[in-house]
Amino acid sequence: MKKFILIQILFALICFSSNAFGQFVNVCEVFGTVYEEKKNEFAATYRVYIEDSEYSADLVVFKETNELMADKTGLWFFTPHKAFAQFSIYIVEDRNIADFTIYFTEIDVEAKCNK
Repeated sequence: MKKFILIQILFALICFSSNAFGQFVNVCEVFGTVYEEKKNEFAATYRVYIEDSEYSADLVVFKETNELMADKTGLWFFTPHKAFAQFSIYIVEDRNIADFTIYFTEIDVEAKCNK
C-alpha cells in the first residue's frame, strides 16, 4: 500500500512539473535567439499563437536581422540551427493550447509586452 501511494505522489509531481500541463510564462522576458520547431510541438520551449491584432497579443515581436540586436523584450532573431537558439517555439492553430500569443510587427520600436 505504501508503494502505491508513493508511486501516485511521484506521478503527480512529475505531471504537474512538466510543460504538458502548462507553465507560467513571463512573456516580457522572452527575447533573443529563437528556433521554430516545425514537426514536434512538445520539443519546443513555448507554444505560441499568432494574433491578427497587436492589441490582443501578449507580446508584439519584431524579427531582427542581427542576433546581437535581439536583446530586449519582443526582439527575436530566428536561427535555422536549434543548437544556437536560446529557446524554441511551435506555432499552434488553436489559441487555447498556446503558452502565449504574439503579433509580428514591421517596426522594431513597436516590439513590446502587452501583459
